Amino acid sequence: MSDIKKLGQSWIFNWFFGFSEIPTDEDCCIYMKSVLCCAKGDGVLSREEKDWAIGFCASWGVADWVIEELKAYEADEDIEEVIARSPQVSIAQRDLLLTAIRASAADGELHEQEKKKIRQMASIIGVKEEIVEQLEQLHEEELALRQKRINLLYPEKSPY
Repeated sequence: MSDIKKLGQSWIFNWFFGFSEIPTDEDCCIYMKSVLCCAKGDGVLSREEKDWAIGFCASWGVADWVIEELKAYEADEDIEEVIARSPQVSIAQRDLLLTAIRASAADGELHEQEKKKIRQMASIIGVKEEIVEQLEQLHEEELALRQKRINLLYPEKSPY
């Protein structure tokens, strides 16, 4: 891996998660598979949800095989079994849940069945309902702040 790619990975993992080390590609793949299982909580893994999750994961600088595996992933596995494959993923707890909320809402709606699946994952990894509710609220606040930022930076139109 090039020094430039490592620099990018270090930056993105520190910025989004506060990590001082880069997770393994295996852990990243398992993490995102569990996210995709939540996004399919309503029975449908929409193109927007899958694209959001894969794009976010790709921004981490993971190996090509991770992205290819996620592209082919149907998200039909038992979420507890997916999470059990990596102790590191269970430790990620709250950021895992926030990422699942973001991916599940990428199609414009956080469906009740997706919320149920996210709460099931929260129960598996030991996160209380009140924290999940706070993470859902944080997601809404982040969406509003993102739109405010875009409107402030490009009040007329984006240059691209």
